[in-house]
Amino acid sequence: MKVEQTKYIRDKNSKAVLQSDRIALDNYRMAKKQKESEINVINTLVNDVEELKKTIRQLQNDNKKRI
Repeated sequence: MKVEQTKYIRDKNSKAVLQSDRIALDNYRMAKKQKESEINVINTLVNDVEELKKTIRQLQNDNKKRI
């Protein structure tokens, strides 16, 4: 069932108004994948920084023991 604007259709079962523009859907999916990729990169960087902090603390403790 069409609604007033041609880019939208109404779902027969739920009566929800849905966007029927395939390009917009593809763009949304690409943007979502890009965002997920960025989040993965950030999480990797956070883990790397934590590992570096741990290593630095360990080196500092080892250095204190030598003195």
